[in-house]
Amino acid sequence: MSIQLQTATTSIRELQKKIDTIANNISNVNTTGYKRQEANFADALYQSIEKQAGPQNEIGRLTPSGLRVGSGAIVSNILRTEQGSLQKTDRQLDFAISGDNGFFRVASEGNTFYTKDGSFQVQPIMNSNQVNLVTSSGDYVLDINNQPIAFDRDYKNIKVNENGTLEISYRNPAKQPTTIQLSIAEVSRPNLLEKIGANKYQLQGTEAENIANGTLQVVNLAEQNNGSIKIAQGFLEMSNVDLTDEMTELIATQRLIQSQGRAISFADDMMGLINTMKS
Repeated sequence: MSIQLQTATTSIRELQKKIDTIANNISNVNTTGYKRQEANFADALYQSIEKQAGPQNEIGRLTPSGLRVGSGAIVSNILRTEQGSLQKTDRQLDFAISGDNGFFRVASEGNTFYTKDGSFQVQPIMNSNQVNLVTSSGDYVLDINNQPIAFDRDYKNIKVNENGTLEISYRNPAKQPTTIQLSIAEVSRPNLLEKIGANKYQLQGTEAENIANGTLQVVNLAEQNNGSIKIAQGFLEMSNVDLTDEMTELIATQRLIQSQGRAISFADDMMGLINTMKS
């Protein structure tokens, strides 16, 4: 395959990946806590064409020595964690995190994940008079002691302050309220987060390893809060996708694909012309 065809084909393939990313963003414009992905391009491997062996082969040469020819472009996705707008719901089990890098810590099957979706539910614990606080997909919400949040099922009200302290009161006024501290993950390198579905993210390696290398910090907002991360009860953080920007990017990407298609057509015409030339 000629260099022209290879370069254009590679670019079209990577541009299609960008369209897939944009389509995913658009489809999640109304998903609670969704963080948009941004497709960035970088040049693929270059080929260096050095001068030919033998000075006689350089006679009459017009192109510069050491010409570098590209091989198209490659795409990489960057997670954008900018704060989405907060939507008021007045539901006591809806929590929103104010702060770009703050995430709820949730657990499933012994693994810890991270989410911005604070639309929580209560789930009865079998053979018990308690319930767990869980996500909409059934993952356990963790407290500061790395344990699933649980409290008696005869609760009446749940209140949470901006420092993430839950106070659960009960129908029996003589029963002492339960106080639980939410566990929040502050991710300093959000581009390392990987989407795994159900509006959750994970990091490569163990949580202890990510804490040790500075990627992650488990924060107790009641003790360690400079105001950059706050919890709002009765609110949900909406997607940070801007539909206008996404549609603009989609149109621009489609035009780039069309230009690469024309490049393939021109290269094919040139090869056809060369094949019909007679010495």
